[in-house]
Amino acid sequence: MNEQEGTILYWGCSVDSVTLEVQRLIELLISSHKEPLDEEQPVTYENDREQLLTELGQWLRQQIKHPAEQKSVPEHFVLAGELNTEKIPFLLQCETPDAHRIRSKELNKLLESYFGEDIMLIPVGEQEWLFLGDEQIVTGEAEDDTTEARKDLLNAFCQGLYELLASEWAGVFHLSASLPCIPAEQLSTVTALLQESIHLGRSFHVVQHIHLPWNLHLERLVASIPDQQRLRFIQETGKGTMLFSDSETLATLETFFNLDCNVSETAKRLFIHRNTLVYRLDKIKQEIGYDVRSFESAVLVRLLLLMYKVTKKL
Repeated sequence: MNEQEGTILYWGCSVDSVTLEVQRLIELLISSHKEPLDEEQPVTYENDREQLLTELGQWLRQQIKHPAEQKSVPEHFVLAGELNTEKIPFLLQCETPDAHRIRSKELNKLLESYFGEDIMLIPVGEQEWLFLGDEQIVTGEAEDDTTEARKDLLNAFCQGLYELLASEWAGVFHLSASLPCIPAEQLSTVTALLQESIHLGRSFHVVQHIHLPWNLHLERLVASIPDQQRLRFIQETGKGTMLFSDSETLATLETFFNLDCNVSETAKRLFIHRNTLVYRLDKIKQEIGYDVRSFESAVLVRLLLLMYKVTKKL
């Protein structure tokens, strides 16, 4: 066979002229040129670190599937002590068009430019990654060394990171983060918490993309209530809950609750006159019988609104 010209030459001879030695030689030549069988090709990694992080992601998935058996990270995954120091864990979930799917290598490069340091990027699922950042980079600039100050800085950091991701790739992105932890001891527990936070955020706050665990206490409580109990609560207290399907009413209530039921601040945030907001609140009171400017009614309507959001999908 002439490989350069792509031609094949054939020749023949009588059977009697082929000795046993020649026959074996021909068989050897044929076997050495056989095409390999169609077998699944093993996954190749650029380096040992990438392989280790991929295997760590596989271990994490198994741990999350069996929460009762959750353990500390096995020692062979603890990369040169990186998992033994305090880190801030982030979880990113992406919904991208097939033509614009994010590759781990590209994401890792972008994250390292944002954090200004090497990042541990752990693939947890399809277009889902866990990554760990240095606490000092995220919350080291807090004026007050308090948990609330760290939460505020972490929220601002996530906002900037989300905007960077949204400007770099097409698609929908959801981001969660936790306060610092020791990954070697808490990685599977924290990852499960971040996944739950994104799930709750997507269920209750469909227009938001950053879902931090400490902002979802009520949502977590409502989600734990059985469906029938939620329906009963709505039926007994939720007169006129169809009002919640109105986008203007929904935006008014959510902004009002997020700003601690402050009428003046809510009007400013909604870019409306204070009297216009008062009119809307009076209309809500007339429709469902609760004045959200009073504490008890505000708590009740807040719960009612959350239950309506999740129950209307049943």
